[in-house]
Amino acid sequence: MSENLEELSDEYKIIVRDLMKVYKRGQKEVIALRGIDFEVNAGEFLSIIGPSGSGKSTLLKMLGALDKPTAGAIIYDGHSVTTLDDRRSMLYRRQKVGFVWQIGNLVPGLNALKNVILPMKLAGAPSRQSNERALMLLEKLGLSSRIDNPELLLGDEITGELDSETTEIVMEALKNTNKEFGTTVINVTHNPKVAEYADRVLRIRDGLIEGQKHILYGDITEIDAKGRMVIPETVRRLAGLGKRVVLRATSDGLLISPLDTSGKNDNNNNDTATN
Repeated sequence: MSENLEELSDEYKIIVRDLMKVYKRGQKEVIALRGIDFEVNAGEFLSIIGPSGSGKSTLLKMLGALDKPTAGAIIYDGHSVTTLDDRRSMLYRRQKVGFVWQIGNLVPGLNALKNVILPMKLAGAPSRQSNERALMLLEKLGLSSRIDNPELLLGDEITGELDSETTEIVMEALKNTNKEFGTTVINVTHNPKVAEYADRVLRIRDGLIEGQKHILYGDITEIDAKGRMVIPETVRRLAGLGKRVVLRATSDGLLISPLDTSGKNDNNNNDTATN
């Protein structure tokens, strides 16, 4: 039975389903995303952590309608982001999304206040309101004044070039923005300490969501819409799991054990239980 995305949209702000991205490099294909599935609640602060080349920046561009996936879907407030044309993608970015990049994207010749006001003007906001909001926004970050935020804030390695003290200041400001204004925040990073500022952490590796860190249960993983489950590398190593495994349903949950190619698979050893 296929899931009802319309019903899920009533529960979640963002739904990502089977998202894939393939880039062509001459005659070669590079698979950046291999079928990403997850949901984000309204007002949630989510961190996506992974090493360089894991696909996290590519995923962020898809969420912000800066690039289109090869396959899959992104649903935002019940509307498809992945099927937007260029004009509607632009309006979505202007009206719904804010970006924070590792390298500043400022307009040369404009001071800090005018740089903050510019996207509000492009979105058609009144001049007086834009000015007041920009002042309050800058103040929030200790730059002069700052207020009102987009519904969705996307951060791409925003502390990558900062020292520890400045990183703490920036992440606290981001967290306060999330709590004070109810802004949904998705921040991608390779730094575990930065990721910990979020309500929830997803791990991405080789274009797949590997798992997340739960405050009570520790390492957990997710089963996507097609029944696929990615077991974190550390768990696979400890359990001795290879490419192929044996699955057994029991009253205690799902038992996963290494496949013994000798035909003598031990039912009592190296089992991993999933409830």
